[in-house]
Amino acid sequence: MKPAIRFSRFFSTDSAKAIKADQFGYLNGINYMAPDDTGCTVEQYFKLCSDSTAGCRALCLGMYSGQAAMVTDLEHGTNVVRKSRVRKAQYFMNERKAFMAEMNWHVYDLARKARRKNKKLAIRPNGSTDIRFERIKHNGQTVMELHPATQFIDYTKNLKRLLDKTRPANYHLTFSLSETNQAEALQALKAGFNVAAVFGHGQPKRYFGHDVIDGTLHDLRHLDPSPCIVGLDPKGSKAKADQSGFVVRDY
Repeated sequence: MKPAIRFSRFFSTDSAKAIKADQFGYLNGINYMAPDDTGCTVEQYFKLCSDSTAGCRALCLGMYSGQAAMVTDLEHGTNVVRKSRVRKAQYFMNERKAFMAEMNWHVYDLARKARRKNKKLAIRPNGSTDIRFERIKHNGQTVMELHPATQFIDYTKNLKRLLDKTRPANYHLTFSLSETNQAEALQALKAGFNVAAVFGHGQPKRYFGHDVIDGTLHDLRHLDPSPCIVGLDPKGSKAKADQSGFVVRDY
């Protein structure tokens, strides 16, 4: 039964990142929401990025790149995209059951579209957040368990999420380097996982003693060899000028 639909475009499939998946035989859907605590109201405080840092908050793609950045005041301005992401964050926090029912329905819908196009489906639940969707159940199962043929992918700064052996097999996580979590990143590499890093002046061949692959070719992180460093470029004017340490420049 189709649930009540609040967001006709729950998953973005036409962003610059998502479109790149097409040449690899995938339909890629990405869920964008207001990051960290930017979806809060005066009456309600919450965080959707448990391990965010000052550096990543200042440069978050959910606020400072793409259509979300098309505002006259980058820090305090708003537009249709930012407002939509705030509404979705509040929807998640206040009506979790309805939110998950809708997310589940949209995954089914994209799976049908992928089959029609003879594509595989890859879903990124956290395009701009770091929510443990592997722990949230809808009708007794996680969205990954409800869609075992669909590949789910995400980045995370939460090492416990990454190392959790109970995580569904079809949910691939890549650790995200920040200005404060180098020790955790090295643990992730030692355990055989990949680490994504934003490099400020071109991608090096090796970093932390591991090969660097070009992570800008697509967002299908489950296709990457491991362990390795996934090299990313700074997006947006703030990231390109960043000196916080989030954007790696010493290499």
